[in-house]
Formats: sequence, C-alpha cells, structure tokens
Amino acid sequence: MAYLLQNNRKHLSAGNMISLISEGFNSITDYRKNVDTRKISVHDASMSAFAMLHLKYPSLLSFEREKSEPSVRHNLKHLYHVKNRAPCDTSMREILDPQDPADFKKPYKLLLSEVQRAGLLKSFEFRIGSLKNHYLLAIDGTGIFHTSNNKKPCQECCTKNKGKTNEAHYHQMMAACIVHPEQKTVLPLAPEAIVLQDGASKNDCEKTAIKRLFSTIKKNHPRLKFVILLDGLYADNPTTSLIKDYGWHYIIVAKDGNHTSLVEAMDSADKEGKVRRIERTNDEVNIKQWYRYANNLSLNKSACAEHVNVLDFVEIDKKDKKHTWCWITDLKLNEMTVEAIMKGGRCRWHIENQTFNTLKNQGYNLEHNYGHGEKHLTTNLAYLTVLAFLVDQIQELCCPQFQQALKGRSKGTRIALWKWIQNYFLNWLIKTWQGLFYTIINGAGEAKIIPFDTS
Repeated sequence: MAYLLQNNRKHLSAGNMISLISEGFNSITDYRKNVDTRKISVHDASMSAFAMLHLKYPSLLSFEREKSEPSVRHNLKHLYHVKNRAPCDTSMREILDPQDPADFKKPYKLLLSEVQRAGLLKSFEFRIGSLKNHYLLAIDGTGIFHTSNNKKPCQECCTKNKGKTNEAHYHQMMAACIVHPEQKTVLPLAPEAIVLQDGASKNDCEKTAIKRLFSTIKKNHPRLKFVILLDGLYADNPTTSLIKDYGWHYIIVAKDGNHTSLVEAMDSADKEGKVRRIERTNDEVNIKQWYRYANNLSLNKSACAEHVNVLDFVEIDKKDKKHTWCWITDLKLNEMTVEAIMKGGRCRWHIENQTFNTLKNQGYNLEHNYGHGEKHLTTNLAYLTVLAFLVDQIQELCCPQFQQALKGRSKGTRIALWKWIQNYFLNWLIKTWQGLFYTIINGAGEAKIIPFDTS
C-alpha cells in the first residue's frame, strides 16, 4: 500500500537538496594540469552544468548567451551556489571532460538518505506475504548519445560496424529506479554508464554493466532490501543467481519465444496438476483477469539450472483487448500473493514511461549532444541530467509548492513549468526557491525581485 505523505519536509526543499549537491562538489579533485586558482573552479563549473540541466536549457550555447545577465549571475549564486562565475561553453566542456564520473554519482546516495530520513521511502515499500521492508527496483538500459562515423570517438565510446563505411559511436547507460504501483514518481539511484572499459577491445554491454551497477547499489545502500524488476534479457541463470547472492529477490519478464524449455516445464506441471488458476472479474471497470502459476520449475534444461516460480497473467480490458504477461520470480506464488507480484512485475514499465520518456521528451534532453569531449564529458553530463531529474522527482513527491506550481500549468505538464521557471530565472532576482514557487503560484505584481522566504 502507499502511505499518506506529510507536507512539511523542509530539508527536502529544492534549496537544501541543491546545497547538499554543492557541498559534495566542493570535494571533487581538479584533474586539470597547471590550474590557475584565479580561473573557474571545478565546483563552479559542476554547479553551472547542473543548473543548466536542472533549468532544462536546450544547449550549452543558449546557457552561455544568458549566463552573463545580471539576473542570471545573481540567481546562479543564490539558487545554485555558483561562487564566482559560470564558465563559457568551451570552458565548461574542458573542465568537466577529465573529471572522474564517480564524483557525479555521490550526491544520489546523499539525497536518497534524506528521503529515507524523512520517512518518505515508506511510501515505496513493497509488502507481499511475510515479506516486509522491501522495495521494487526497476532496471533497464537506454541510449544517451550517438555520433556518425565522421565524428571522432572519445575514450568511452562504444563502436558499431567498426571499420565499415557506416561505422558509428555511441553511449548508453543502465538506470535503476525505486518504483511502486501506487506512486507516479520514481526515485533514481546512481546510473551506470555503458562505456568502453579501460584496456578493453570489445564493447561494453548491458549484461556487463548491470554487474557493476549491482555492486555499486550494494555498496551505497547495503541495508536496503530490493525486489529487482528486469526485462526478458535477464531471465537467465547467471542473473537470477547473482541477484540472490546479493540477498535480493527478483521479478523478471519471461517471453515464450525465448524460453521454450520453461514453457514445456509449465505444460508438464499443468498435466501433473501442479499449476493453479485464478479468474477474477472487476464489473465496475469491466475488466477480466486470469492467473496461471506454478512454483519450483526449472528455468532451462541445464543440469545446474535455477528453479523459479512462474506467473502467467492475462487481462481483457473494457475494449475487449487481450494483454498477456509472464514473469519468473523467486517469491512464493499462491492465491494471496499473485496479484501483488503481478502489479510489481507490471511496475517495471515505470522506468520506461516515468523515467526514460520523461528524460527524453519532457525537457531534460537526455539524448541531446551537449558536448562529446575526449574522456568523460558525455557520461558526466548524463549523470548530472539524471541527478536534476531526481531533485525534481523528490519535489514532486513531497513539496506542496512544487506540486501546486506543476498542477497550475497547462494540463499540469512539466515543460510548461520549466518555461515559467526559466522566465523568472532570466528576468527576476531570486533569493530562495520557496519564494520562486510562491511567485509562480500567486504572482508578484510589478516587482522584479523575489526576496522573501515563505518557510
């Protein structure tokens, strides 16, 4: 179930979260050679890049054109803790390119700890049978950048069609989000870039990157208990075994065409009377549902195959359209648990709809080329983009002012709110995020300054 959320979470305000990010970036090692202390610091370059991505600027150039405006300089200082000045687009790329991507992953842990401290993580708790204090963690890969063969690759680029006329280079990443069937928001953990590894001659891939991702998650969140949600690519012995080694559970999509032996095992169990069926009808919304499940089936014909529990689910909606799903899981299937496991399995789509779709189509410009660089620039900007998304998701989860500001825009769309924020950021002097949201909601007459704190 989802818990009612308290509204007063001051330490999770945008201002406090951005202060935490700023404090973390103060400790970043400067990898530039012969750095002049009078020049722009790594902290100011990092916070400027975060500001650009959090404000949803479409390009580095558009940010550079406006960064010298008095109002923008003022707001970068007060809202994003840029101490001296923001770099030009070329300098920002040069400063961020050599920095270790691990430095830009650290704030994720800090922000999630604040969410947990506020008690908000309870709203994502997944309860099933005797299983308590667990969280659904949806994981999937996505593309973040690609370039044609006439562009020089960076040291992290993966390459397809190598040596051919259509050779191309690309970057991808593995994303992980805490999700819940009754929550519209998601809480992304630090992503893992799918990039060419040091000393490697072959491309990196999702199967390899997810191992690094699992290791990082366990290191950063050793006490959190997860139920891992994955697509059919991971319905195999190595992945299920690895998940269990970490002490987690899983619900993984299983497609008929890729798991012939599993289908055969299910059919054999059916003949032996080991398969159970449940039929349910919701007359209020005119939806019919069928469950078919069995426990302790062999995942494949290998002698050392994992034994899994299998859930088939069929739904006919009010338009008489049939939808079918199949999952494997290590959670016990029975009449009391199948519905919760079904909802948990379907919740994997939150990483597609609420995460990737938002990052690519709701102003975050995840796939946009802000700059390629020679070393880590693309990865670092991608991490900062998802970090900006995390700040917004936490605001959408618990900040009444943000929620009201979002609701008041055209059809509640995020892009409309981003435009309002950008307009105030460019033209007004703003001292606090609370004041900014208050002004967006209530207006401020003819004034051009937002000095007040409504907390």
